[in-house]
Amino acid sequence: MQPIVFNLEKLPDWFGVIPEIVLFVFAAAVILLDLFLNQKKVLAVISMIGIVISGLFSLSLWNVHVTFFNGLLTVDSFAVFFKLLFLGIAFMLVLVSEDYASNFRSLRGEYYALLLIATVGMMLMAAASDLTTIYLSLELTGISLYALVGFLKDRKSTEAAIKY
Repeated sequence: MQPIVFNLEKLPDWFGVIPEIVLFVFAAAVILLDLFLNQKKVLAVISMIGIVISGLFSLSLWNVHVTFFNGLLTVDSFAVFFKLLFLGIAFMLVLVSEDYASNFRSLRGEYYALLLIATVGMMLMAAASDLTTIYLSLELTGISLYALVGFLKDRKSTEAAIKY
């Protein structure tokens, strides 16, 4: 049986950002499921499942060296390594922050969604090969993290969010 070989030059542009698309879809799913679920601890599990699936898609791109979107994004081993690093950190952060997220019962879905969106921005920054893409991914990461800073709504976190 012959192994499946992809012609990397004829792949669609969205193929290079499948891990980011998967993670963004899971972030939207977490927000939507937050509306309907009474058991909010499930949202952390769904976030971790999204991170693992995105990591598997990233791992499948390990030995690929292709540019997508007319050179705006480059998928190579360097970018995949940092994507996997960011996903691993996000996975551990979701695990560790379960106790912290229990402080705000009604906003737990938004908390996990903002974590996932910030991770998407970091993953795009790792693959960026154009200054405009670097700027947009940095803004996506920054705005998500600014919202997370002011999430607790006490005096110090509100001041820190305003200073950002």
